[in-house]
Amino acid sequence: MTYVLYYWPGIQGRGEYVRLALEEAGAKYVDIALVSEEDGGGVPALERYLEGADVTRPPFAVPFLKAGRLLLGQTPNILLYLGGRLGLAPRDEAGKLWTHQLQLTIADLIVEAHDTHHPIGSGLYYHEQKREAKRRARDFLAHRLPKFYGYFERVLERKLGRGPWLGPRWHWPAVDSVERLAGEANRDAPDDRYLQLNSRSATAAVTIA
Repeated sequence: MTYVLYYWPGIQGRGEYVRLALEEAGAKYVDIALVSEEDGGGVPALERYLEGADVTRPPFAVPFLKAGRLLLGQTPNILLYLGGRLGLAPRDEAGKLWTHQLQLTIADLIVEAHDTHHPIGSGLYYHEQKREAKRRARDFLAHRLPKFYGYFERVLERKLGRGPWLGPRWHWPAVDSVERLAGEANRDAPDDRYLQLNSRSATAAVTIA
């Protein structure tokens, strides 16, 4: 099967987590963001499904994935579907749900990180809420980010020597977490403690891969 991934052209965003899973598994897929509008890609291709009256089960937003006749939205939902089919999740039900649980936790982290730049409203630019954003970011770095990374470090430590997190090979939350860690490392960090926490978590994730 050739999957079709829909996301905004020009940015990585949440679509990158799906791309990473598809790339890791060596799956065949078309990234509509890289297809020109003249060839049926780009923003018009997204809008057809987001706004089309003939779409029976429309997605709320990008990313969404076409898999045959299926149209799937929401990053964790897409990855839950792909995980078992691409060998990126355990086969047993408990393992699948555990993997999904980790992905949902990553999704919570993404939302909280995003909201440090948009603490008042996502419709406002950063410079319109800069003072509030700085206050939100300080609290996020002091309390929320260490809690998330501390949790993932504990999960990693319980699996050292036996593969990344869930078994003998990469699984999609491990791939996504390294992406999240890399993204955070590229942002301006206010202090060394933040960078050291990032470094320990990212090193652990890569070392056991």
